[in-house]
Amino acid sequence: MKQQITKNAIETAFLKLLKERNFEKVMVKDIVEECGLTRNTFYYYYEDTYNIITDILEREIRRILEEVENGKTFLDAAKDSFEYLEENKRIAKHLLASAKKDEMYAYISSAVEIILRRWIDRQTGAGSIPEADKRAIIKIHCYVIQGILSDWVQTGMKDSLTEEVRRVQVLFSDVLKQAMENSQNKNPI
Repeated sequence: MKQQITKNAIETAFLKLLKERNFEKVMVKDIVEECGLTRNTFYYYYEDTYNIITDILEREIRRILEEVENGKTFLDAAKDSFEYLEENKRIAKHLLASAKKDEMYAYISSAVEIILRRWIDRQTGAGSIPEADKRAIIKIHCYVIQGILSDWVQTGMKDSLTEEVRRVQVLFSDVLKQAMENSQNKNPI
């Protein structure tokens, strides 16, 4: 319990500072000053600031996976994440436009793959779609999510991210279903 309280204090301080400055300028010294802890305490829980982001993103992946397990669609389950980014544009900008942006997008791709793979298996039954087809479906969705996020950041985050994702979901909702059906109903490519 105490460990989680300490980690929450570190994460809260980190996110507060990330609203104010670029990712590269959020230093451990600043985080421990903000939350009233020592550097040793910080390093007991985290190696560096990138590990804080990793912790937050992994918790988010677990949350989305749980929602997928409870029957939500992939994009519906991810909707809260998009809303969080939209409500916290400065954090999103400082992460997705930082020197670490390639790592952030790689992590997002990894998250999309994990969540979508689980969702596809839940919808079709594990093993019913050839792995090469599953990878192709996942790649396309990774490109779409990354493209939407990248465009959103590059255009100054003026448009609604959640509205853009909702629009894509409405326009292309049957594409994912059709791709899975096509894979199941014909010989693998």
